[in-house]
Amino acid sequence: MLPLVELKGAIPLGVSTSIWGAAALSSWQAFLWALLGSSLVVPIVALLFRPIYNWMKDKKFFKVIVDFVVGDVAKRSDQLKTENQTQSTRRVLWLKILAVFLFVAFPVPMTGVWTGTCFAVLLGLNFWVICGTVILGNILCGVIITFVCHVFPQITDILLIIFLLLILVAVTTKVVLHIIKKRRAKKDTTTTEEN
Repeated sequence: MLPLVELKGAIPLGVSTSIWGAAALSSWQAFLWALLGSSLVVPIVALLFRPIYNWMKDKKFFKVIVDFVVGDVAKRSDQLKTENQTQSTRRVLWLKILAVFLFVAFPVPMTGVWTGTCFAVLLGLNFWVICGTVILGNILCGVIITFVCHVFPQITDILLIIFLLLILVAVTTKVVLHIIKKRRAKKDTTTTEEN
Protein backbone atom coordinates (compact mmCIF):
# COMPACT_ATOMS: atom_id res chain seq x y z
CA MET A 1 0.00 0.00 0.00
CA LEU A 2 2.95 2.33 0.51
CA PRO A 3 3.65 4.89 -2.19
CA LEU A 4 6.76 4.18 -4.26
CA VAL A 5 7.05 0.54 -3.08
CA GLU A 6 3.53 -0.64 -3.88
CA LEU A 7 3.05 -3.94 -5.72
CA LYS A 8 6.39 -3.69 -7.53
CA GLY A 9 8.37 -4.00 -4.32
CA ALA A 10 5.88 -6.07 -2.36
CA ILE A 11 5.95 -9.11 -4.64
CA PRO A 12 9.75 -9.62 -4.61
CA LEU A 13 9.74 -8.90 -0.87
CA GLY A 14 6.98 -11.45 -0.22
CA VAL A 15 8.66 -14.25 -2.17
CA SER A 16 12.17 -13.62 -0.85
CA THR A 17 13.36 -16.79 0.87
CA SER A 18 16.49 -15.06 2.14
CA ILE A 19 14.30 -12.67 4.14
CA TRP A 20 11.40 -14.97 5.14
CA GLY A 21 12.95 -18.44 4.85
CA ALA A 22 10.31 -21.18 4.79
CA ALA A 23 7.60 -18.59 5.57
CA ALA A 24 8.07 -16.88 2.18
CA LEU A 25 4.92 -16.62 0.09
CA SER A 26 4.51 -18.35 -3.24
CA SER A 27 4.75 -15.98 -6.18
CA TRP A 28 0.98 -16.10 -6.75
CA GLN A 29 0.17 -15.57 -3.05
CA ALA A 30 2.49 -12.55 -3.07
CA PHE A 31 0.78 -11.30 -6.23
CA LEU A 32 -2.72 -11.58 -4.74
CA TRP A 33 -1.80 -9.91 -1.43
CA ALA A 34 0.20 -7.16 -3.15
CA LEU A 35 -2.60 -6.56 -5.65
CA LEU A 36 -5.17 -6.34 -2.87
CA GLY A 37 -3.06 -3.96 -0.80
CA SER A 38 -2.12 -1.66 -3.64
CA SER A 39 -5.62 -1.65 -5.15
CA LEU A 40 -7.27 -0.61 -1.87
CA VAL A 41 -5.77 2.87 -2.12
CA VAL A 42 -7.11 3.57 -5.64
CA PRO A 43 -10.69 4.58 -4.70
CA ILE A 44 -9.47 6.52 -1.66
CA VAL A 45 -6.96 8.53 -3.69
CA ALA A 46 -9.47 8.97 -6.54
CA LEU A 47 -12.00 10.50 -4.14
CA LEU A 48 -9.67 12.59 -1.99
CA PHE A 49 -6.93 13.76 -4.34
CA ARG A 50 -8.77 16.58 -6.16
CA PRO A 51 -10.16 18.34 -3.05
CA ILE A 52 -6.84 18.05 -1.19
CA TYR A 53 -4.90 19.18 -4.27
CA ASN A 54 -7.19 22.20 -4.81
CA TRP A 55 -6.93 23.20 -1.17
CA MET A 56 -3.14 22.76 -0.94
CA LYS A 57 -2.19 24.49 -4.20
CA ASP A 58 -3.67 27.78 -2.96
CA LYS A 59 -1.79 27.77 0.36
CA LYS A 60 1.66 29.32 0.27
CA PHE A 61 3.19 26.76 2.63
CA PHE A 62 1.84 23.75 0.73
CA LYS A 63 2.40 25.19 -2.77
CA VAL A 64 6.05 24.11 -2.70
CA ILE A 65 5.04 20.56 -1.74
CA VAL A 66 2.31 20.43 -4.39
CA ASP A 67 4.68 21.73 -7.08
CA PHE A 68 7.31 19.20 -6.06
CA VAL A 69 5.07 16.15 -5.80
CA VAL A 70 2.40 16.81 -8.43
CA GLY A 71 3.91 19.48 -10.67
CA ASP A 72 5.21 17.20 -13.41
CA VAL A 73 2.08 15.05 -13.45
CA ALA A 74 -0.17 18.12 -13.62
CA LYS A 75 1.93 19.62 -16.41
CA ARG A 76 1.81 16.39 -18.45
CA SER A 77 -1.93 16.00 -17.96
CA ASP A 78 -2.46 19.63 -19.08
CA GLN A 79 -0.33 18.94 -22.19
CA LEU A 80 -2.39 15.85 -22.97
CA LYS A 81 -5.63 17.83 -22.54
CA THR A 82 -4.39 20.62 -24.83
CA GLU A 83 -3.04 18.28 -27.52
CA ASN A 84 -6.29 16.38 -27.67
CA GLN A 85 -8.78 19.26 -27.74
CA THR A 86 -9.11 19.08 -31.51
CA GLN A 87 -9.84 15.35 -31.58
CA SER A 88 -13.21 13.76 -30.94
CA THR A 89 -14.29 13.45 -27.31
CA ARG A 90 -14.58 9.66 -27.44
CA ARG A 91 -11.10 9.27 -28.91
CA VAL A 92 -9.66 11.63 -26.32
CA LEU A 93 -11.26 9.58 -23.54
CA TRP A 94 -9.73 6.35 -24.87
CA LEU A 95 -6.32 8.02 -25.26
CA LYS A 96 -6.47 9.18 -21.64
CA ILE A 97 -7.49 5.70 -20.48
CA LEU A 98 -4.69 4.11 -22.49
CA ALA A 99 -2.16 6.61 -21.15
CA VAL A 100 -3.15 5.91 -17.53
CA PHE A 101 -3.24 2.13 -18.10
CA LEU A 102 0.23 2.02 -19.68
CA PHE A 103 1.62 4.41 -17.07
CA VAL A 104 0.52 2.12 -14.21
CA ALA A 105 1.32 -1.15 -16.03
CA PHE A 106 4.95 -0.20 -16.67
CA PRO A 107 6.92 -1.96 -13.90
CA VAL A 108 9.26 0.79 -12.71
CA PRO A 109 9.23 2.99 -9.60
CA MET A 110 7.09 6.15 -9.55
CA THR A 111 4.52 4.76 -12.03
CA GLY A 112 2.25 2.92 -9.64
CA VAL A 113 -1.32 3.25 -8.44
CA TRP A 114 -0.74 6.37 -6.34
CA THR A 115 0.78 8.40 -9.16
CA GLY A 116 -1.43 6.81 -11.80
CA THR A 117 -4.59 7.65 -9.86
CA CYS A 118 -3.47 11.26 -9.38
CA PHE A 119 -2.63 11.45 -13.09
CA ALA A 120 -6.08 10.09 -13.99
CA VAL A 121 -7.82 12.58 -11.70
CA LEU A 122 -5.87 15.46 -13.25
CA LEU A 123 -6.87 14.19 -16.71
CA GLY A 124 -10.50 14.57 -15.65
CA LEU A 125 -11.53 10.91 -15.82
CA ASN A 126 -14.52 9.88 -13.73
CA PHE A 127 -14.24 7.79 -10.56
CA TRP A 128 -15.21 4.41 -12.03
CA VAL A 129 -13.00 4.81 -15.09
CA ILE A 130 -10.09 5.76 -12.85
CA CYS A 131 -10.59 2.76 -10.58
CA GLY A 132 -10.98 0.30 -13.44
CA THR A 133 -8.09 1.62 -15.52
CA VAL A 134 -5.62 1.90 -12.65
CA ILE A 135 -6.49 -1.50 -11.19
CA LEU A 136 -6.21 -3.19 -14.62
CA GLY A 137 -2.82 -1.55 -15.16
CA ASN A 138 -1.80 -2.68 -11.69
CA ILE A 139 -2.87 -6.26 -12.49
CA LEU A 140 -0.73 -6.30 -15.65
CA CYS A 141 2.25 -4.87 -13.78
CA GLY A 142 1.77 -7.48 -11.04
CA VAL A 143 1.57 -10.32 -13.56
CA ILE A 144 4.85 -9.15 -15.14
CA ILE A 145 6.64 -8.93 -11.78
CA THR A 146 5.16 -12.24 -10.58
CA PHE A 147 6.17 -13.98 -13.80
CA VAL A 148 9.76 -12.79 -13.45
CA CYS A 149 9.89 -13.80 -9.76
CA HIS A 150 8.33 -17.20 -10.52
CA VAL A 151 10.53 -18.03 -13.50
CA PHE A 152 13.74 -16.66 -11.95
CA PRO A 153 13.38 -17.21 -8.16
CA GLN A 154 17.14 -17.06 -7.66
CA ILE A 155 17.23 -13.38 -8.67
CA THR A 156 14.26 -12.22 -6.58
CA ASP A 157 16.52 -10.62 -3.96
CA ILE A 158 18.52 -8.91 -6.68
CA LEU A 159 15.28 -7.58 -8.21
CA LEU A 160 14.22 -6.21 -4.83
CA ILE A 161 17.57 -4.48 -4.33
CA ILE A 162 17.50 -3.07 -7.87
CA PHE A 163 13.95 -1.85 -7.33
CA LEU A 164 14.87 -0.12 -4.05
CA LEU A 165 17.91 1.46 -5.69
CA LEU A 166 15.73 2.69 -8.57
CA ILE A 167 13.40 4.30 -6.04
CA LEU A 168 16.37 6.01 -4.40
CA VAL A 169 17.69 7.22 -7.78
CA ALA A 170 14.23 8.40 -8.90
CA VAL A 171 13.57 10.35 -5.71
CA THR A 172 17.08 11.85 -5.68
CA THR A 173 16.76 12.85 -9.34
CA LYS A 174 13.36 14.42 -8.66
CA VAL A 175 14.79 16.45 -5.76
CA VAL A 176 17.85 17.59 -7.74
CA LEU A 177 15.77 18.57 -10.79
CA HIS A 178 13.35 20.45 -8.55
CA ILE A 179 16.23 22.40 -6.97
CA ILE A 180 17.70 23.19 -10.41
CA LYS A 181 14.29 24.32 -11.69
CA LYS A 182 13.81 26.63 -8.70
CA ARG A 183 17.29 28.13 -9.10
CA ARG A 184 16.70 28.77 -12.81
CA ALA A 185 13.36 30.40 -12.08
CA LYS A 186 14.98 32.58 -9.41
CA LYS A 187 17.84 33.48 -11.78
CA ASP A 188 15.40 34.32 -14.59
CA THR A 189 13.37 36.51 -12.23
CA THR A 190 16.51 38.32 -11.08
CA THR A 191 17.68 38.83 -14.70
CA THR A 192 14.26 40.16 -15.72
CA GLU A 193 14.18 42.60 -12.80
CA GLU A 194 17.66 43.91 -13.68
CA ASN A 195 16.59 44.60 -17.26
